[in-house]
Amino acid sequence: MMQQGSSSSFWSLGAVIPHFSLNRSGSGSPKRHPVLQEFETKLVEKFDALKEAGEELGFLSIDWLLQALSVVLSTHSSVEALIPNLTFPLSNRDDKWVDEYLDDSAKLLDVCNVLKEGISELEQYQMLVQVAIRNLQVKECGKDANFYRARNALHDCLAAIKMKDTEYKQGHARSKLESCSSMLRTMGEKLVNPKVMEAVKGNGFLNAIYGAKVTTIFLCGLVVIALACKPKRPLVNLHVSNQCLWASSLLSLQQRVKEETDKRKNKGSIALLRELDNVDVLVRRLYEVVDKKVNERSLFTNTQDSEQLSFLVEELACTSQNLGRGLAPLEECVNELFRLLIASRIALLDLLSSAKEK
Repeated sequence: MMQQGSSSSFWSLGAVIPHFSLNRSGSGSPKRHPVLQEFETKLVEKFDALKEAGEELGFLSIDWLLQALSVVLSTHSSVEALIPNLTFPLSNRDDKWVDEYLDDSAKLLDVCNVLKEGISELEQYQMLVQVAIRNLQVKECGKDANFYRARNALHDCLAAIKMKDTEYKQGHARSKLESCSSMLRTMGEKLVNPKVMEAVKGNGFLNAIYGAKVTTIFLCGLVVIALACKPKRPLVNLHVSNQCLWASSLLSLQQRVKEETDKRKNKGSIALLRELDNVDVLVRRLYEVVDKKVNERSLFTNTQDSEQLSFLVEELACTSQNLGRGLAPLEECVNELFRLLIASRIALLDLLSSAKEK
């Protein structure tokens, strides 16, 4: 069950691209702790590398999303590594951020489960595509049953995409991905920049948490967009502190992703995940050809029809392979994020327990 009513759910995800803007102020930034300096410098490098990879691989392609999730994982690993070295006392004044950290990380554990379900849905879709391909690759042209099975599998593929596209309309319960979207929107509206003194407490842990918040909202939110069809939510407007070294790199990356996704939407793409969109286009074309021939009871008896069918089938086989090969690694990344969240919670709870015993 998704947890509701949190005052600060920074780990929530959603089927939207958050819009980040710099929050500029005239106050000078305090001197950074070396650990925080290293954390933020690496985050700048990762955002810049993601932007460059997007130009090469395509934003919202599976390979790019895997690289984006690797940034999320490394950011969480860095935060976990900072916990044992906290240097400021865990007094009653610190209860708020501790509670928020534990509450928000618990929400992300739920969200990881939602993401895994979304990936599982794509795996089932991929299995239907493979059923159609196998039946259409059968050499014996006289086996009409293969064409009927292929048509039924392709029809189920189209129905699955249509359901994802319409499940938010009247009369349909909100999907779990849509619930994540609502959580992200609420969280984005309540996200607060670290105060100057809080930002440098201890070894910069609170500022590192802030960096992890924004990184997770943005990049994992893109994974949700990719798993959903035609995101319904408007952009979330988040304000990123200009005290963060990585702010401008994040804004630049976000702008490029927004440009590309807007372009895809304007072209009428149902799926923003590139590989899924490519497969969907071919599934539609192949279904039209097979359905027409089945209805006409002229099951590809001439050479021209057979060549057209073979071409479409082989193109779909190649394209669906690109989709299928990325789903397992994507799920592995989500599982690793789940593990890191558990490890961070245990590390912080152990630290709290030790502090109370002293």
